[in-house]
Amino acid sequence: MLKYIIKRLALAVLILLGVSLIIYILVRCMPVSFIDSKIAAMNQGGATIPEETIASMKKLYGLEDDSFLGILKGYGNWLKSLCRFDFGTSFKYGSPVIEVIRDHMGVSFAVALIATVFEFMIAIPLGITAATHQYSIRDYVVTILVMIGISLPSFFFGQVLKDILAMELGWFPPTGLENATQSYTGFAKLLDYFSHLFIPILTVVILSIGARMRMTRTEMLEVMNSDYVRTARAKGLSEHKVIYKHAFRNTLIPLVTNLAGLLPSLFSGAIITEQVFDLPGIGNVAYKAMIEADIPFIMGYNMFLALLSVMGILLADLMYAIVDPRVKLK
Repeated sequence: MLKYIIKRLALAVLILLGVSLIIYILVRCMPVSFIDSKIAAMNQGGATIPEETIASMKKLYGLEDDSFLGILKGYGNWLKSLCRFDFGTSFKYGSPVIEVIRDHMGVSFAVALIATVFEFMIAIPLGITAATHQYSIRDYVVTILVMIGISLPSFFFGQVLKDILAMELGWFPPTGLENATQSYTGFAKLLDYFSHLFIPILTVVILSIGARMRMTRTEMLEVMNSDYVRTARAKGLSEHKVIYKHAFRNTLIPLVTNLAGLLPSLFSGAIITEQVFDLPGIGNVAYKAMIEADIPFIMGYNMFLALLSVMGILLADLMYAIVDPRVKLK
């Protein structure tokens, strides 16, 4: 097991190097740069920027050479800083990338974690009951919920919930994270956070349970027709034991596969949902940085997610051996 983990970690280093090179080249090849955005904003204000000033600004930000060799040189400089655990300073926010990510990670993590817990609590039982009562009314209801969750775009559904629950009924605040007109402390502040995050979390849960329910239902239907399930029933075991002890355990293997994407999803932020509800999460911050081609932040943010993805895949592989004893890691 230890040898397997060491080998996978060594491979992860090569993967992360390749990912960082691809991301850096793509960012540098974007049709707009941070300097171009700043110059355009200055020109709109009526200012005329000399070419010498533009050239010095590009040199200050390390964007003076857009040739392929210049891009590779810029990547080398970024990699040297990374080896010193320095992710650079964000062009847009003017702070170290690590601090920007740290300051905005909590909101996104809270939304994703709570939504994921409710997603599993709702989707898996519904998927199981739909599979065990195939072609019944509950199965058709679950299928309809699946289609709703898969079909509706988050920006549309989030706006609908905001219009109904916040604008029409006035039950929850429409946007933001806290009430700027009040200074709450303790439990009252926690309730204020909850009231602001309720609709975004509800949006994420409803739109994400569809795929999880469909996968659970499909895997359960396949397992329920297996020989060992029929043998368990023939031995006189109760239906509850047949379903949850024999059938459901074998559906955990594809569910474990999703753990590879679960870890980065907890920290990546729901970009569109955070935009709709104007939440100060990492997804909203990353979106604004992406628009203005904030290279240090884009690189730091994406490499952070790439590292979590590699760790998630490794944890999923290790979980296979726990869920299925037949799996041997070498």
